[in-house]
Amino acid sequence: MAKNFFSGTSLRLKDGTMVDAGEHLKGKIVVLYFSASWCGPCRQFTPIMKELYQQIAATNQPIEVILLSRDYMRFQLDEYYESHGCSWGVVPLRDPIIEKCLEKYDVKALPSCRVVDEFGNCIDANARQSVEFYREKYKMAELFNKWTEKGNLERIRA
Repeated sequence: MAKNFFSGTSLRLKDGTMVDAGEHLKGKIVVLYFSASWCGPCRQFTPIMKELYQQIAATNQPIEVILLSRDYMRFQLDEYYESHGCSWGVVPLRDPIIEKCLEKYDVKALPSCRVVDEFGNCIDANARQSVEFYREKYKMAELFNKWTEKGNLERIRA
């Protein structure tokens, strides 16, 4: 069986609890959200991610949004997270998984999103565009279905 891509990585949940990302994300499709408090386009896109996350949570589907911040200081990240009412998990600043993800998924600009399975296999390399397109069409449920197609779920549950 393939190793969970996120095993050994700490993840801070909304309530401040630190968990092993590998365990928390097991069996889930993961929306990696690359953002920063100092990024104007990120401040515009984060409310859309919040809307996405709320809609995901309402469906009880095995999907999780994870913030990989490019902020410099924890207080910047915390203020940004709180001021936008975020409730998804956050990888601690400067955790090596952030650089690993930036490189692996060829992230060149902020904000960016990639949808991956727990093993790090990319499901949607253009997730930001997907979110914006399906949101404009008021069809977020279709986007969830696209990401959680039978093949994707069977692969991560195998």
